[in-house]
Amino acid sequence: MITEQIAQDARTNTASRVRRPSWKDPRLALGAVLVVASVAGTVYLVGELHQTSTVYVASTNITLGEKLTNENMKTQEVQLGGTLENYLHTNAELGEEARANTFISAGQLIPVTSITHSDLGSRRPVNVELPADLSSSITPGSFVDVWIAKRESSGNTYGIPEKLSSMVEVAARVESGGGLVGTHGTNLELLVEPNQLEPLLQALANESRIIVVYNPAGTAQ
Repeated sequence: MITEQIAQDARTNTASRVRRPSWKDPRLALGAVLVVASVAGTVYLVGELHQTSTVYVASTNITLGEKLTNENMKTQEVQLGGTLENYLHTNAELGEEARANTFISAGQLIPVTSITHSDLGSRRPVNVELPADLSSSITPGSFVDVWIAKRESSGNTYGIPEKLSSMVEVAARVESGGGLVGTHGTNLELLVEPNQLEPLLQALANESRIIVVYNPAGTAQ
């Protein structure tokens, strides 16, 4: 009789140990929270990966100084993530006087650095190749003073630099380099007034040294 009672108590204890946890069990609640959090995180991540933004692209080739209008731009849905602010999107304020300060090919996203609100007027773009260690402050839309040092007759030295012009606007900046000799440099597209165009082109043809100096006063324009 005692033996049967002991066996019955053992079965009761075993059953209590393997009994399923109730909905009030904190372990069950914690597991449910972790599952919900995991599902929510996955849904959010998938949504972020597929999130698109509406930006402007050039519907035709846009030349330097051309106004940005509905005729030469169109909208397009793209996935840009954190780089959205680098391009012209539909939430940005464009303004009626917005112009391209560099050539923008058809189908290209329009970088905000390719937009200017100044009147290009009679200025003409001139590309100048400069050393690679050009100041990082010289960017599209900034202004520089241009100096010219003429090559001496010996061909290996240059004369004293003379200022050609102040407040020349930079339309574009492209880092160049590599090639067979491994040379590096920076190509600037400058918007040059008509009276400065001839001496600058002459300096380039004579292989004079072109020096540009960042002019911070241009930021106030």
